[in-house]
Amino acid sequence: MRTSMTTAVLLLFLFMAGCGTLDNKTILLNVGDSKKAVLDVMGTPMDRQISGQQEAWQYCVSGAGFGWNDHKIIWFNAGHVTGINSYRSGVSGCQGGIQPVRWENAPDSVLEIRRR
Repeated sequence: MRTSMTTAVLLLFLFMAGCGTLDNKTILLNVGDSKKAVLDVMGTPMDRQISGQQEAWQYCVSGAGFGWNDHKIIWFNAGHVTGINSYRSGVSGCQGGIQPVRWENAPDSVLEIRRR
């Protein structure tokens, strides 16, 4: 009886450990970070869209909990991070769940980077 309980707890733990989000990576990013800093933390985006000086990079991880995919949009203006948005999709696999970028959702911010 004890062995079956231990096995059940272990399987539940492994199942939950398999559920991932991108939160552990995006927490390392800050407004003003460069594209290179984002590439170093997040890797190559699954989708990249450009509108003038604005860019939106989309990332996704499958299995964010009971069939959901965790998506992050990292917004850039003039090559620097201006914000991050999240959404989830229930589509099987990440590629089918990536949504077109809605530029009206881009963070309204003007960055001024000064050297110290």
